[in-house]
Amino acid sequence: MPHSSFYEGKWFLDSSIFIYFTLFESNFVDMTSGNYSQVETANSKVLLFIVTSGTVLIEHEIFDSEKWTTKVAVSKLWPVYCVSSIQICLFSTGQIL
Repeated sequence: MPHSSFYEGKWFLDSSIFIYFTLFESNFVDMTSGNYSQVETANSKVLLFIVTSGTVLIEHEIFDSEKWTTKVAVSKLWPVYCVSSIQICLFSTGQIL
């Protein structure tokens, strides 16, 4: 990803979730820490705990197929939840539809 220095970690699209998750509190531009909830994974024996919620800004590219040009944009993701025990940041396709 060309702009990965803007935030920690890479974001992966996940069509099976409807919430954004990160494992890095440093990704937040504003956040509130607390004991929010638990997340059940495909492995129902493993519960993950949400410790922070807030807003994350991500930098990404937008391709114009008519002009064959690319521009860099910044998008706000909210709400984003921090689960420190996950391995990757998850980008919900359900939130953008």
